[in-house]
Amino acid sequence: MADRPTSVAKSVEGLHHEESALDRARALRDQFARAQNDNQQQKESQTERPPAEGSQMVKEDAPVLKPTPSGPMRATPDRYAAATKLGKEHDSEAAKLEAAKKAQETFKARQGKSHDHERDRDR
Repeated sequence: MADRPTSVAKSVEGLHHEESALDRARALRDQFARAQNDNQQQKESQTERPPAEGSQMVKEDAPVLKPTPSGPMRATPDRYAAATKLGKEHDSEAAKLEAAKKAQETFKARQGKSHDHERDRDR
């Protein structure tokens, strides 16, 4: 029984077909054509859709660059802007110092109004 074949297909010649380069090329061509068709359909569906519109408030409040001169014409406005910014910083620092001095004076005034316990003991 050892010489008996286990399958009829193994003994039949011509049923087994190996894939050749031409078969692989045809399969790749078909796959490429399907992918290209899908890509074209996707592009068409994107062009059919209207563009998404954002909120009106976002459009109105969007920052816009203002045209500015260059070179020597730009130096004067830059100096002015820098001086204004520096002045605001100094003003805020001066206001902070003034508030701190007022707080210190108020604290000292409250301390001066406190009872002197040593004077009470002497009586």
